[in-house]
Amino acid sequence: MMMLLFKINGERYGLDVADVVELVPYVVLQSLPKSPAYIAGLMNFRGRIVPVVDLSILLCDKPVKHLMSSRIILIQPVKSEPRLVGLLAENVTETVKVSEDIFTDTGIQPETSAFVDKVVMHPAGVIQFVSPTKLLPKEVRVMLRGEGRTTVEAGNQNDVV
Repeated sequence: MMMLLFKINGERYGLDVADVVELVPYVVLQSLPKSPAYIAGLMNFRGRIVPVVDLSILLCDKPVKHLMSSRIILIQPVKSEPRLVGLLAENVTETVKVSEDIFTDTGIQPETSAFVDKVVMHPAGVIQFVSPTKLLPKEVRVMLRGEGRTTVEAGNQNDVV
């Protein structure tokens, strides 16, 4: 498997490159009033509005540093939906090929692990492999699937879950 590596708060993480639609430089984002702190803003990507999640705020309550190596990783979390999401991260500078049989379970019960599926020992240190869909907060996943919309049926409003 080929992984795209990035850092958050000095820790190394990796995404399967098959989950990456495109890698773009950090751009000035349009703020989104009253959005959660981890929403860095909105970007225009080839005429499409893309929400961008600041992974550093999401994981350690500190914003991503604006470095030359900071990038927006575009993913399509729901393969059946065209909607893209940007993941803002630091030190997005390399890819590494690893054999899937060298991954190790984190030892954390699945229901308590937040987003790290497994880890791999690499000469440069431990790499935590993340699933983009697990990484996104529930509110973002709900928005992407169009769940939680209000519908009107026979004069009554019902939440679609």
